[in-house]
Amino acid sequence: MRIVRTLPGIVLIALVTAGCQGSGPDDGESRPADSAPPKNGKELPVAITVAEPGLLTVKWLLAALPEPPDDAEFTERALWQMRKRTVAIAGIPGRTSAECEGGKVSEEPGVTTRCTVTYEGLKVRWSIRFSELAGDLKPYEISSGGQVALTAKSVYGEFWDEYSEVSEHLRCDKVPDLELVAYERDTGRRCQYASSVDGASRWINVPVSVGESGVVFVEGRSPKTS
Repeated sequence: MRIVRTLPGIVLIALVTAGCQGSGPDDGESRPADSAPPKNGKELPVAITVAEPGLLTVKWLLAALPEPPDDAEFTERALWQMRKRTVAIAGIPGRTSAECEGGKVSEEPGVTTRCTVTYEGLKVRWSIRFSELAGDLKPYEISSGGQVALTAKSVYGEFWDEYSEVSEHLRCDKVPDLELVAYERDTGRRCQYASSVDGASRWINVPVSVGESGVVFVEGRSPKTS
């Protein structure tokens, strides 16, 4: 996580915008779509055939979670930041609330305050810790508690956005509507696309992970951004 610094009367906040920075086939080239799905290899259970209309947008994020006023207490601002990160990572609009242990963020250097954001009933852990003063700066770091929210709609929708121009046959594991998964690690979930190699169509499986910008498909460079 990045370190955010505060100045008297000014708070510089790192916002996570909506949208994911997934990655696609590692050769950087769009592969031709196949007219028929592969006959060989394990076919994942969920067919991805259309775009997901419910993905998070910057407009929704800014409207649903507006920035606190300039005179707001630091705890309020910190919780707002954690709520925005939680929703942005989940990739789907949702109801949130947040609280910190003791009811307030400690601004004492070296002290870690643990906080919880509740997203659609799922509890996501965060922590915040201030470092030693650096002149007038008060550097602090907000860190994930190790697990974040993963939504099925985000997985399916982002996979369509990343791979629908690569192949007409896209599939994914059956992902729960909402679950906690390890942050920045392989979730164990997979999606796949059909690819023609040496004239034969086969399934290419893509691991699913979740980072600061949401769902990431760990395979290499996306053909859409090559």
